[in-house]
Amino acid sequence: MLPEHKQGTSGARPRDRRIDLDKRKFVAEMSLEEMRLQLLTSSVTGLPNRRAFEEAGPAPFVAISDLDGLKALNGYGYAVGDAVLRAKADALHDAGLEAYHDKGDEFLCRANDPEDLLTRLERARRILAKRTIQTEQGDETAVQVFGADFSYGIGHNMREAEQRLRNQKAEREARGELARGRLCHISVRKTEQSEAVPAVCPSQTVTSVTV
Repeated sequence: MLPEHKQGTSGARPRDRRIDLDKRKFVAEMSLEEMRLQLLTSSVTGLPNRRAFEEAGPAPFVAISDLDGLKALNGYGYAVGDAVLRAKADALHDAGLEAYHDKGDEFLCRANDPEDLLTRLERARRILAKRTIQTEQGDETAVQVFGADFSYGIGHNMREAEQRLRNQKAEREARGELARGRLCHISVRKTEQSEAVPAVCPSQTVTSVTV
């Protein structure tokens, strides 16, 4: 069994189970417990992965969330998309959520109290939106992302959470906050270049977007 997590309702934070990806060992250097932990960890974000989520057993409430515009962000290089995924993982953790990285742009959370889960997810959105995410490029330039965001759905089970995620994404698309394959309310700046950045939602005014 995985170590048990306590989901707090008054500011308590789950134990930090993220892995420092820069300190990973070769398999031959690992103990059995270290290999087991590696098997249960996302190689991109350092969060527990989908397998860890399933092995943790059922939870009263679950949330599924999708990062906005990952495909468009990957257009600047997969390192940029990965950096924003890691920033989202940090925001979920800093908001006190028991978070897991499933695959691609999808994250999972578990909780006992749906209102607390909702409050913490909204807190994570605010944390992420305020962060500047910078990726150094090999050509001595850097890509900076501002205003990253995500959609989410909460339910008693995965099916219910997925449906509520679809509903929220549809509502946000109707408000012009989200568009498939485009960046809405997300600004990208690449230093030491002068060409305009593509993939910007045409219905929105995006600031600080240069390449």
